[in-house]
Amino acid sequence: MPETPLVIDNGSYEIKFGYTDLDKPFRALNALAKDKYGVSYLSNHIKNIKDISSVTLQRPHEMGQLTSWELQSCIWDYCLYNPDEFNGFDLGETVKDTHLITNETCLTLPTLSKNMDQVLFEEYEFASLYKAPSEAYIPFRSIDKTHKESTISGKDEEEEKEANASIIDKNMSIDENSKEYRDFQLVVDSGYNCTWVCPVIKGIPYYKAVKKLDIGGRFLNGLLKETLSFRHYNMMDETLLVNNIKEKCVFMSPVSYFDSFKNKEKASLHYVLPDFQTSFIGYIHDKRQGVLPSNAQTVTLKDERFMIPETFFHPEMAKLLKPGIVETILESVSMLPKPLRQIMFGNIVCTGGNFNIPHFGTRLTNELQGQLPTDWNCRVTVMKDDNELTTWNAMSEFGTTDAYLSTRVTREEYWEHGVEWCTKNRFGYQNWI
Repeated sequence: MPETPLVIDNGSYEIKFGYTDLDKPFRALNALAKDKYGVSYLSNHIKNIKDISSVTLQRPHEMGQLTSWELQSCIWDYCLYNPDEFNGFDLGETVKDTHLITNETCLTLPTLSKNMDQVLFEEYEFASLYKAPSEAYIPFRSIDKTHKESTISGKDEEEEKEANASIIDKNMSIDENSKEYRDFQLVVDSGYNCTWVCPVIKGIPYYKAVKKLDIGGRFLNGLLKETLSFRHYNMMDETLLVNNIKEKCVFMSPVSYFDSFKNKEKASLHYVLPDFQTSFIGYIHDKRQGVLPSNAQTVTLKDERFMIPETFFHPEMAKLLKPGIVETILESVSMLPKPLRQIMFGNIVCTGGNFNIPHFGTRLTNELQGQLPTDWNCRVTVMKDDNELTTWNAMSEFGTTDAYLSTRVTREEYWEHGVEWCTKNRFGYQNWI
């Protein structure tokens, strides 16, 4: 029986999967696309669409919850039984001997969580299963420096030493090499559907303080669509094109929106729209390469580049009467016991694809530091690249711990006790509230 667990990070935008002994996971888009000619494309085949205009996308997740296992199982089959596209990766007949580690949305509806258990044990018949919210895995990230990450401090070095002198870092209270997880972390997970703020204490999410911000990659795409359609061309049906523009062009204002607005002419760039002959997705025009062809259609992006992600801090810019990410974090921490609040602000971990936006981590640190008492220090840890892989790396390292071996549910236990037992005693969050 192969003891190396299979890790599947089932994100709403992209699935990351592979065995725990891999350095990097395989990646597949978690969507089904249909072009204007009625041809359907599953997962990574979407990247092969020649005419991306008027492409419609269907995803298994709705409102952040996994609601369609009919579509999700098709995408999983594409990932797990497709050696031609994933470098020979194929579960084949070994699926009944495979141990699975996967994740689900924080505060998933119990009925939907039970559906997942039933599919994984009764249809796929995995040998064992462990699942938890993505945020619960983050403290199990390796404490050494194997992953490229940067820790941003809200104070300079001298002020940071003085602030740290008045508080014992609870994460360092025991020899790091002997620990399986970090004791106190505030996880900010900003993905495609939304942004979750989740304090994790002793490896367990503190559900009473979990907060959700309804701004994510999907929201940014919709806002960028409306902005470009109003100022330039009608792009309300160009989902793939707008998503590519967002990923390549936007950045977070390092200091403030008004500071970047003063220099919007310097930050402007020209995005060349696809002509479906020389380019199928478009590209950024490099001024050093000379003049564009006379028939090229371009979109000049100025304040759109930083105005779109600025809605994380100021949702009122998009006419949303909701608190921004800073207020959401402050509200979450305020619901923790007082002795833990200063520790949590010193141990913030950011994960999710939205933190690939340049300067996001730095801006978040500076904004939070301005809201804290003067003797507190805000420290934010962000991966230098591939922030969307942070969760998979943490899940992979969790699979090597004794905690995983003692808490996973085997197929025999599932058949003996049933799905209700799994939800109540292992995977459900109700007992922690």
